[in-house]
Amino acid sequence: MKKKEEARWQKVLLMIMMMALSAPSVGVAAYLYGKSFRDIFTLILITAACFGMVIFSMVQSTVFGTLHYDNGGHYVRFVSFFLISTAACCILPTLQSEGWAVPSLALALALFSNAVTGILSYAALLGICAYLASADILVFLLYFFMGVIFAVLFDKLDEDYKTGGPMFIAMLLYVIGMAAKLVFESRGIVSEDKLATAVINIFITFIIMLAVLRFYCAAVIDKEKGKYLMINDQEYKMLAKYKKEDRQLYYNAIHTAYFAEKTARLLHMDVDVAKNGGYYHRIIVSECKAQEKSLEEICKENKFPLKAVQLLQEYNYKSQPMKMRETVAVYIADSVVSAIMYLIGKDKMDENGNEDDKAQTDYAKVALGVLRRKINSGILNNSDISLSDLGGLEKIYTGEKLYYDFLRRE
Repeated sequence: MKKKEEARWQKVLLMIMMMALSAPSVGVAAYLYGKSFRDIFTLILITAACFGMVIFSMVQSTVFGTLHYDNGGHYVRFVSFFLISTAACCILPTLQSEGWAVPSLALALALFSNAVTGILSYAALLGICAYLASADILVFLLYFFMGVIFAVLFDKLDEDYKTGGPMFIAMLLYVIGMAAKLVFESRGIVSEDKLATAVINIFITFIIMLAVLRFYCAAVIDKEKGKYLMINDQEYKMLAKYKKEDRQLYYNAIHTAYFAEKTARLLHMDVDVAKNGGYYHRIIVSECKAQEKSLEEICKENKFPLKAVQLLQEYNYKSQPMKMRETVAVYIADSVVSAIMYLIGKDKMDENGNEDDKAQTDYAKVALGVLRRKINSGILNNSDISLSDLGGLEKIYTGEKLYYDFLRRE
């Protein structure tokens, strides 16, 4: 059964629960480690302030849509891992610092929120752990930077979910860091106990990292791809019905999706989002008029992912400037396809036209002209598209002569 997104009151309740359970737990741990009541009181105040900033970062990221995938609708993932991480950081001071398998916690916290929120929460928890253990500042810095490396390396997972490279780099740097720590602290003579503890730490960190990535793939990425697999199918109900009702709109969607998908693939954008925008950028407007519902209501009924909804909003709401690169890809694709289909239709209606005249039409130049007019109009100035991307767009649309011939022969 597919889990629905949390309501606002559920998110508020989760945030309250996170603060109510974590801050007192830190105070209890400090008492058990023999800290004075004055230190405990100060620690709880600082902890509450830090955790409050984590909550603020999470909420702010939700408002601005910067959380990874659909994390904005599923706070329970982040809260669960945050509480688990809090418990771990309260227990780990009982071990030698060589045994703190904490960098994977930074990875989990970042994956189920975003890099900023994950690193902020990890820094707060690691600081608590180091304080409870009365650890040296170098121990804190080692684990902090290792955690940052883990979080940053996996911040942008590609569409094929390739993690081999980042995992190798993360573990290699972690092994080097742990080796340097052992050699530095023991002045070149490493005891067997510390070496064994460090090796176990590295092994446990690797296992936790694998488990976190596997859970993330199952709970987030696979589910997201499953949504796109359903709605990006040409036989999907909302798209297929226009094959009979409005063939011009249907073929505009098919051809726009082709160009948007190719653009996204070659320029390393989100292919699923761009393809979805190509299919539904105009159809969603027709559906809103037919059903007398808002764009958001139609998207919710059809379980559109958040980024897909954001693209359609940017494309159709004139008050909302285009920001996403995928939106620009769809906008350019639609402009080119519309212009070429109009010219082809005009040629077919021209009774005096002959085949030789039609064959001489250079649609690649038409596409390039449309692209440059859109760029010069300034409509893309507020978007995230780069000069390199614009150069790539020109190459794509000038190299599609075979597809333009296919359009002409339809």
